[in-house]
Amino acid sequence: YALPFLAQGFAVTLWVSLLVVVLSLIAGVLLGVGLVYGPAPLRWAVRIFSDTIRGIPILVLMFFVYYGMPAVGLHLQSFWAAVLALTLFKTAQVVEYVRGAVGSIPKGQSEAAMAIGLTFRQRLTSVIFPQASRRFLP
Repeated sequence: YALPFLAQGFAVTLWVSLLVVVLSLIAGVLLGVGLVYGPAPLRWAVRIFSDTIRGIPILVLMFFVYYGMPAVGLHLQSFWAAVLALTLFKTAQVVEYVRGAVGSIPKGQSEAAMAIGLTFRQRLTSVIFPQASRRFLP
């Protein structure tokens, strides 16, 4: 009797997981790079976001998004509230993974890329990020 309901729940879980992984990876990489290389106000904002969200238990964050957001006028369906809460939580973790991975690349790599005339964006996309991605993606 319960198999169709379990299958439906499994499909929803897979869909939520896929969305959370993709969205948090994109946002986490962007914010992580901003944390390492961004201007001071951006670094402070990302640090506050990351430390605050990682310090909140995930269940409390989910309750806040589902029950607290309507109090300020933003009504989300339960599916999207779960996706938002889990994405916020995982993004804060990915930011720290990216910060650690980029920080672990030897400074000489960036200096060598600068010595051959690469711009900051070229250094980041061709030298630093390919090496760092092998460290934070697993």
